[in-house]
Amino acid sequence: MKDLNVSNRTYNVIILATALTLFLAVGAAAFDYSDVSSAPLSVIQCMGNKLDSETMKFVLTDKRPSDRDTRKSIKEAYETCINDIDIEDHEKDTVYNGPLFDAMSQIDETVKMRQAIEGVRKAGVSKIALFARSRKKLHQNEQAVLDLAKKIPDLIVLGAPKYFQLSGDLPDAFIQATVEGIKKHNYRFIGEILYTHGDKKSGKQYSSGERYVDPSKPGTAKLLKAIAPLNIPVMVHWEAYAPERDFPLFHTLYSAWPDQIFMLPHMGFASAAQINDFMGKHPNFYALTSKKERFMGNFSDPDKRDKIGASMLEGNTLRPEWKKLLIKYQDRILFATDPHMKKLWQYYGEIVDRQRLILGQLPPDVAEKIAYKNAEKIYGVRLNQ
Repeated sequence: MKDLNVSNRTYNVIILATALTLFLAVGAAAFDYSDVSSAPLSVIQCMGNKLDSETMKFVLTDKRPSDRDTRKSIKEAYETCINDIDIEDHEKDTVYNGPLFDAMSQIDETVKMRQAIEGVRKAGVSKIALFARSRKKLHQNEQAVLDLAKKIPDLIVLGAPKYFQLSGDLPDAFIQATVEGIKKHNYRFIGEILYTHGDKKSGKQYSSGERYVDPSKPGTAKLLKAIAPLNIPVMVHWEAYAPERDFPLFHTLYSAWPDQIFMLPHMGFASAAQINDFMGKHPNFYALTSKKERFMGNFSDPDKRDKIGASMLEGNTLRPEWKKLLIKYQDRILFATDPHMKKLWQYYGEIVDRQRLILGQLPPDVAEKIAYKNAEKIYGVRLNQ
């Protein structure tokens, strides 16, 4: 009888364990990981603020983690963010609904170009500054972008192509191609030059952990001297994760060329205090709002991520330090989106919506300058042209 009781208890434990396993399996199955991969960009950005970089790799690469705790943390972050972020329910009086001039965008062969530009119109953007991404060789995708601009001349303002294969210094071939392109195609600006670019999880990885060009080497001065008579702005790309190494170099660069306008994409992912320092010292320094509606959580190196400044928005609210900076330097800050890959072009409308939240929390005259008037001045193109 005793043995029978033990057997019954063992049997009951097995049944209970099996039921619990089935319950957990059903609960896990109820969460579809395809929901994460197809989530709005604002939700992905929110999750990036809640999850560590290793966990976010699964989110960004659309892979289902094998570890149960990791799956649980992703599920919890997703459900929290999907409930917290609802731009449509945000107070309408904090959303800027006026004209927009997107001061920076880039495109390559991985994107359906005509379809992407249709998304720009749907987002209510009247002009977009666009340049080709030449990833493997000079002039790659340049003709395709030129052809696109000919078909849609009322929308696209062209810039000289970006070239990825730069290291150490700017080579003569790049300088020549850039200067000749400006003269031949009437480019209004030079697309971003990657001086400092930390490896991102979604991009190519380098042994050094970054792409790097030294602005103090001769190539930069050679390019700036060649374009000086052309009166054309240059997008100089750097990131804030190595300020001791890089900031003195760029302060020197901006001071050495006071008549040259330099534009910083996504404000270098820097803090408001760091940008304030640059803007206060250099009247020729302009900043683009691209990607600053979110926190940049895509760095491969978590130490670099930890040195990046806060996003402009906390939820749907413009952080006070950024609001102060945008008002203070309202004449030198430009709205921009910088979609540089297929996925960001697909989310273009949502990116614009988030930027409208930023603009809507500024005084109307300040919002209009950042939204389009500053870009009109910089590029010499009006919205109605």
